[in-house]
Amino acid sequence: MVHGCCAVPVTSGRTPDLVVIGAGSAAIRAGELGAKVTLIGHGTIGGTCVNIGCVPSKTLIRAAEALHHARSASRFAGLTGTATLTDWQALVAQKDDLVAGLRTAKYENLLPRYDHIRYNFRIPLTFQRWQLPPSQRRKERS
Repeated sequence: MVHGCCAVPVTSGRTPDLVVIGAGSAAIRAGELGAKVTLIGHGTIGGTCVNIGCVPSKTLIRAAEALHHARSASRFAGLTGTATLTDWQALVAQKDDLVAGLRTAKYENLLPRYDHIRYNFRIPLTFQRWQLPPSQRRKERS
């Protein structure tokens, strides 16, 4: 969760140009382009990529690749290699530290620098299509 650095209520007396649902980087790019943005998130800031997607999975994939490359070195003449996973908890802790560092650097420390981005994680994301006025609903395809 963001600890007060970016938590500004949506009802700040301004109308945003863009509302981004999800705590990812789209709002930052829009802010760089000058848009007044309200970023609505749920849970931990940083979006899927930083928290549970790209970053953590690729970190563990790269560790597995390192094991594989060392273990398969003998397919080349004159090479031998060994690698062993000796501490799974340490590997997971390293991955968690990377995720936390990126979350801090890319979101918690960065969002306050954009005067025109407001982050709100208090709004429940239970919005239903039927709650829109009929004139704003997309037509269903038959």
